[in-house]
Amino acid sequence: MKMHTRVGAVIALSILAGCQTFENIDAGLSSLRGQPYQAAFNVLGFPDAESTIADKRVFTWGSRNVGSYTVPTFNSSTAYVNGRPIHIQTQGTATQTYDYHCRIDVIVGSSGMIEYTKYDGNIGGCERYARLLRPKSQ
Repeated sequence: MKMHTRVGAVIALSILAGCQTFENIDAGLSSLRGQPYQAAFNVLGFPDAESTIADKRVFTWGSRNVGSYTVPTFNSSTAYVNGRPIHIQTQGTATQTYDYHCRIDVIVGSSGMIEYTKYDGNIGGCERYARLLRPKSQ
């Protein structure tokens, strides 16, 4: 029973950490709106890309980490030999994949001020940016 409680606690903490990650990004990016675009550079570092869309400058930060790992698997089965059950356990492996990604766009008007911000990604990819955008303790 203690194991179920621990697993439940780990799941709850993971969910809360995920919420905190996106709350930090939401708050941090919102606080950049109306500021000169250099403010985003001060927080996030230099962008990975810059483009122009509809006479707006778009600065983009992004990260992606894709890979796989192997985990052990266990399978139990029962075979019958001459009517008698024989319990068999087999061990194998399974390959799991992951795709951690995040993209942040900062849209800047002709005045050089940040007009709009947006992001897309998952916790694994955006956690790095969430740490950078976390509100400073006072």
